[in-house]
Amino acid sequence: MILKSGAVFLHIPKTGGNWVTAVLRECGLVVGSIGSKHSNLDRLVSPFDGRSGKRLGMMERARASSVLKPKPFMFCFVRHPLSWYESWFKYQTQPACDWRDWGSDKDVLAWHPCCPLNGCRSEDFDGFIRNALEKRPGFVSEMYSEFAKPQVEFVGRQESLRDDLVSVLKRLNLTFDEGFVRDFKEVGVSPVPRQKVEWDPELKQRVLELEHLALLRYGYL
Repeated sequence: MILKSGAVFLHIPKTGGNWVTAVLRECGLVVGSIGSKHSNLDRLVSPFDGRSGKRLGMMERARASSVLKPKPFMFCFVRHPLSWYESWFKYQTQPACDWRDWGSDKDVLAWHPCCPLNGCRSEDFDGFIRNALEKRPGFVSEMYSEFAKPQVEFVGRQESLRDDLVSVLKRLNLTFDEGFVRDFKEVGVSPVPRQKVEWDPELKQRVLELEHLALLRYGYL
């Protein structure tokens, strides 16, 4: 999403981005968008749009290039890796999702940041974590690093979402109602799953070891 200041918000899945998007729109701070909903920086400069499965046209590529040059202020949000896995399990076990596949990691035209977790379906949380560890160990750290590149100047945390969004909007010198932002309703919260989300101690420790990069880089240690 492109803000009035020219800043670009990069939306990492399951990190509060739907709430951020809704707040920014309601505050009248959005002027447009480029790429697909979850495009990372590499995708924004790619000739492909993963959401539509079509090659971007010349005009769309020219627009993306004009927005990203000179480099705009860019920001995104992350969350604790353990919490991210819990949230993804809750989301995928909803009847509306039912462990649907998200894009394909074998097709550049059908990209989605969570496609490496396709096929990790399980009716219980431990089973999902085991499948994820077998298929893509350290997935959350890898995904975050694809968004929060050195060019991205602000990385907030879902755990302090309201404070961090207020902070970045002030940093951008944008006019907004701080009270409105802080009181804005929650958006996109997954319901309680049918199966209880409870960590097996050994699996939890294994995930913490594999996600050490994200824990260290974003201050979760």
